[in-house]
Amino acid sequence: MSNYRPLTSNPSKDAAALLIDASQPFAVLEECAEHRLYVVKNLLNSMASMNPSRTDAHDFSNIAEAAYLMLKDACDLLEAARLAAMREGRRNE
Repeated sequence: MSNYRPLTSNPSKDAAALLIDASQPFAVLEECAEHRLYVVKNLLNSMASMNPSRTDAHDFSNIAEAAYLMLKDACDLLEAARLAAMREGRRNE
C-alpha cells in the first residue's frame, strides 16, 4: 500500500498530482495543516476587511476559492496526522 495519499482538492481523481506522504510523523503533518489554517485565517481576515462597494466581486470569489482549497488541504493533512498519531501510539494531548 502506498504511503502517498492524494489531496481531495486535486481536480482529477484519476491522476492526482498533489499528494500527502502519510508516512511522515504526526508533528510534521500537523505543522503543515496548522500552516494552511493560519493562511486561511489571514485570507478570510483580509476578505472581512475589504469594502464590498469598492471591491470587485471576482476578487471576493478568488479569495474564497483560495481559502476553500487551503482548508480542504488542511483537513486532509489533519486526517493524515490523526492516523500518524494512532500509528505512533499518541493519545489526545
